[in-house]
Amino acid sequence: MNIQEYIASGILESYVLGTTTAEEVAEVERLAQTYPIIQLEIDAVRDSIEEYALKFAKTPPPELKSRVMNALLELEEAEKANIQAVAPETKVVNFTPESKGASFSFKYAASWVLLALSIAANWFLYSNWQKSEDKVVALESQTQILASSERALKASYQENINTLLNPETKRVQLGGQKPAPDAQAIVYWNSATQEVYLSSVKLPVAPEGKQYQLWAIVDGKPVDAGLLDNPETFEKMKSLGNAQAFAISLEAKGGSTTEAGPKGEIFVLGNV
Repeated sequence: MNIQEYIASGILESYVLGTTTAEEVAEVERLAQTYPIIQLEIDAVRDSIEEYALKFAKTPPPELKSRVMNALLELEEAEKANIQAVAPETKVVNFTPESKGASFSFKYAASWVLLALSIAANWFLYSNWQKSEDKVVALESQTQILASSERALKASYQENINTLLNPETKRVQLGGQKPAPDAQAIVYWNSATQEVYLSSVKLPVAPEGKQYQLWAIVDGKPVDAGLLDNPETFEKMKSLGNAQAFAISLEAKGGSTTEAGPKGEIFVLGNV
């Protein structure tokens, strides 16, 4: 199976948006468990949608509710007026020669009333149609922005995906140490490209004024591999050409230097 073609097919975007069939959902979830790169791509798509929603979210004005209710009442009254005008109550009228003039005047006036109601109804419908058109245009614009944002995010992740699919990329499992036995993390390291990625991080919440830091053990000495800005997501760290092990320590905000080495406790550790 070609994983890259499967990711590029758009099935993962449909899965996140909830438009896939039950069979497709089962297939995506099965492959996500088999291939971690697919789960990473699902997380990337979901993050892009959430990021867009948070970025463009707007709180409706307080007066919007009353405006909507008034518009609905006006629409209901207009519909009642149309029904009464189109289907008036039927009455039997005995015309006499004296009443013919009055009848003609009534019909003439009624025709103008019907015309006025028709014009008002058409204007009301046209006005609402135009508002709907504006909303459709705005929605299409937002959809285009979302699609553009998603494409940009996918492009930024494509390099990461290619690295993970590279046979030379090593997966290093970091296990919990004494301060947090249940902690864990995964490092993906490619010695040829020197790229280092950190994923699946499960660490206790860092206390105020503290920050986690990744270290590479190179020739028996710790080397700074970068601070963890967002430990729960897939994150690119500092490039390294050689490493025998990786570890994460809890340091003061801003981290420690390679010269000083880790000053805080080691929470996870794993050999290459």
